[in-house]
Amino acid sequence: MRPYSQILRSVALIILTILTFQATQASQTTQVQQADDQTRIARDMIRTLEAYAVYKMGQYDLAFERYLALAEDGNRQGMMNVANMYAEGKGVEQSDSNAYQWNLRLAESGDRIGMAAVAQAYRTGRGVEQDSDRARFWDTRAGVKE
Repeated sequence: MRPYSQILRSVALIILTILTFQATQASQTTQVQQADDQTRIARDMIRTLEAYAVYKMGQYDLAFERYLALAEDGNRQGMMNVANMYAEGKGVEQSDSNAYQWNLRLAESGDRIGMAAVAQAYRTGRGVEQDSDRARFWDTRAGVKE
């Protein structure tokens, strides 16, 4: 009986070693992913600040290009600024339709400011066909009280 208990102990030790190794690997993978996320966020912040700086210097064409690159990468600040620049015609030809499209992308990403902008577009018919039902829908999603 003794050799059997030693085998069980050995198997248990091997299993424990494997599980510890897997847990360590998973922890290291999580740490690498977190570091990658932090690096991406930092880069996006720098890109956003660079776009803001050239915008404030009145270089709207360059600011639009930078915000558009951010927006196309899924950056919410980029989407909002692209929508605003289309609406105002700064750095790009004025287009209510394009402003609406970027606000819609922003809203669909979960941004409440974007949701409110889409609701306003539907309410006024600016860039999209006027639709009070769609306006209420987006107001509700944005948490706007009537």
